[in-house]
Amino acid sequence: MGVHGLTTYLRENQRTLSTILNLHSSSTDSTPIVVDGWSFIYDVYRNSNLPWVYGGEYPEFCDLVTAVVNAWIKVGLRIFFVFDGPTPELKFSTVVSRLGQSHVHPSLLFFRTSSASRGTARFLNETRIIPPLAYTACINTLKILQNSVDVVELHFADEEGDPYAVELAGKIGGYVVGNDSDFVVLNTEGYLGYIPLDEMMCGFQEVRKPKSKRRPVADTNIGRGIIPPDGDDSTLSLVVYKPDSLAAHLNIPVTLLPLLGALVGNDFTMQSESNHRKVQSLFFDRQLSLSQRITRVASTIQTILSPSTQKRKSLKHQVGSVMDLIDRTVNSLLARLNTTFGSGEIDSIVETIVEATLQYAIPKHEDANMSAENLQSPQVCALHPHNTCPLLPLLSRRVEAEHSNDFEAKSETLHHTMKIRAQYLAAFRGGQLAPKILDVLSSGTFWPRIFLENPDAETVSRSIGRPIREWTYSILDNAVGLPGVLDEESENQPDKTEDEEGLDDLIDVVESDSETELAEDDLLAPLKGELHRLHGSDDDDPSTAIPSTHSPHPPRPLIVVEYLRRGTRVAQEAVEVRPVQMLFDSVSLPPYSGSIPVPSFSLAERVTVLLRVLDSDVLPVRSLPKEQIIPVLAVRWVVRTLNSRAEETKSKEREKERWTKREAACFLATFNSPAQSSSALAPQETPVPILDRSVQLTAQVLQSFESIEHLSQALLLTDTLPTRAHSFSGKTFHRLLAAPGIGPELISPDLVDALNFGLEHAFNKDRSVEKPKKAKKAPTRIPQKVILGDGGLFKVLANESE
Repeated sequence: MGVHGLTTYLRENQRTLSTILNLHSSSTDSTPIVVDGWSFIYDVYRNSNLPWVYGGEYPEFCDLVTAVVNAWIKVGLRIFFVFDGPTPELKFSTVVSRLGQSHVHPSLLFFRTSSASRGTARFLNETRIIPPLAYTACINTLKILQNSVDVVELHFADEEGDPYAVELAGKIGGYVVGNDSDFVVLNTEGYLGYIPLDEMMCGFQEVRKPKSKRRPVADTNIGRGIIPPDGDDSTLSLVVYKPDSLAAHLNIPVTLLPLLGALVGNDFTMQSESNHRKVQSLFFDRQLSLSQRITRVASTIQTILSPSTQKRKSLKHQVGSVMDLIDRTVNSLLARLNTTFGSGEIDSIVETIVEATLQYAIPKHEDANMSAENLQSPQVCALHPHNTCPLLPLLSRRVEAEHSNDFEAKSETLHHTMKIRAQYLAAFRGGQLAPKILDVLSSGTFWPRIFLENPDAETVSRSIGRPIREWTYSILDNAVGLPGVLDEESENQPDKTEDEEGLDDLIDVVESDSETELAEDDLLAPLKGELHRLHGSDDDDPSTAIPSTHSPHPPRPLIVVEYLRRGTRVAQEAVEVRPVQMLFDSVSLPPYSGSIPVPSFSLAERVTVLLRVLDSDVLPVRSLPKEQIIPVLAVRWVVRTLNSRAEETKSKEREKERWTKREAACFLATFNSPAQSSSALAPQETPVPILDRSVQLTAQVLQSFESIEHLSQALLLTDTLPTRAHSFSGKTFHRLLAAPGIGPELISPDLVDALNFGLEHAFNKDRSVEKPKKAKKAPTRIPQKVILGDGGLFKVLANESE
């Protein structure tokens, strides 16, 4: 992650480039750090030694998250977690490549390896895939910690999380902790440096009684990476890399580190899927190591900027702008090739470098309200004024469309759309609206989590998750609007552009003889204007204009592009977003008038929508405690979906896919307390077999779990129907599945009723002999206006109405 080879370069030059920061529990000082959330999740799970192949051990994972955070607090750290927002489009090719390498390929290798070999610790460690609910479980745990202490905060970035993290670190005067070398390239005023997670050393000093003559031995018990050891007297050793130190070592201005990162190669320089030829393959000989490439680029920039080189050039060829510097550096790196490049080819390469460099830009905001004290409870954004926050426009399409409508009859709709925008914004900032949902609103894409599944079968992202996601897309479009015609209309409006002189800001590298002078200039500022000029002909083409319309729904179909597994690769699939009115008719919901958006419905109505979508609007489900509803809905959806597929095709293979009642009960039993789940099991020392069917059942139900959670978030039901991801144990699920004769008796009668009601004929027959059962009545639909009962979800809705 980050600049290619920079992590290796930092380690090779650690003594020169780094400083050591030692923290101890006896210290009274407070040290602020900003933690890259996804780096934290990966590092905790990697060092935990928890099995991943069963689908995730989330209770133990959450315990480790709590232990790490508490250990950090103990040594005086004030912790700000930052998680990525929507994925930038420039990074799509990199994300697709990583998904193939880290998710699809290990899954393929697992199913192509013998059962004996794939069960070894070495194999499982080398093919590790991050469990799909790790993000949800981690957020839930961190929110609990945030509510219990005043030194933990959660932040969710507007876009890519790296610039947001560094900007936040500059605001609080702290460090950034993560496993991404971009953090030593990004820089802003007040930023103290980058601390790699994998170079943290966590230990404690052994404490002796005063009468003991033995001297205390430091670090007698070292933790596993960031996992703290047992003990009360903690120490933490941190390695700090600063952008200024790296720039000084490379002998280039610190403000040119972003350009160096783009030239060497970063997450934004990979070409499109149709053109896998990387720009960097043109710049460097194959025999050059990644560290040598960094040195080569730095020396090239240094040569171009050096006064001796400038003096040899005529006045008109001196470096006078950032674009000039990039152009000359690109041509210098291409000079090793004997091939002659056309002007169009070089312009394309320069454009790629400019775009990759701009990803490191951290704008400066002059706003008196943006202070460290206002970070935890911002109205719109913790770092940016509301008029420059990139998140707000993603949630404002419907608001802007209603504003452009002059009819007074629409004033009520405008009120509801503004209210929903505020609710969605608060939900995202509070960790109750997944960043994957923001991908839909930002770029019209969705990236289902890919986990271990049978590569020869249809991916569960399509068979299980897509029907639910189609509802999520339609509700999001109904609530705030998806990218499409509404965006194109606003783009056709005249924009306020920067003054022409601002686009021509020059960098006087000839007369500057000190790095301080160079550092004070914003070298990235002119690039946006120059990049705009490169695209100017496309933007001015009148044939691309879209006629304006005041309709709240686009005149042509909206599309969401899903990136999911297709065979042994990650591929795009377009999904049409249908109007909510059409979807309501398909599930026997009352006709939708369109007067107010769906998320503005009453709580009871939104719950009804969710249950009708999942074909589970039945009394036994509504009567459950709210904590049990999401797991029941998840397994009921899988059972119903696989049964429908089997009935449609009459295929023997599809018939085998259907779940049994015992398997469904085993899944729900994993949410019991550990004592309840293990009471009927064999001793825990017995190895848990990794069976193909158990793996596929896990993939199906976890995909259902995630899809339902996203639909619930789109309906603003997170508080009413809380997630239980942090309670699921995949190992317990597999152990229960492998134990003969264990099933429905592990769960309560209420759960059995909620699981089976209306699905009696959807289950496959258990292999064990079953006694004949009496036929039950068909499921009874709950009318829209329900009479609230005393317990379960009824009680929640009754309290809300009061």
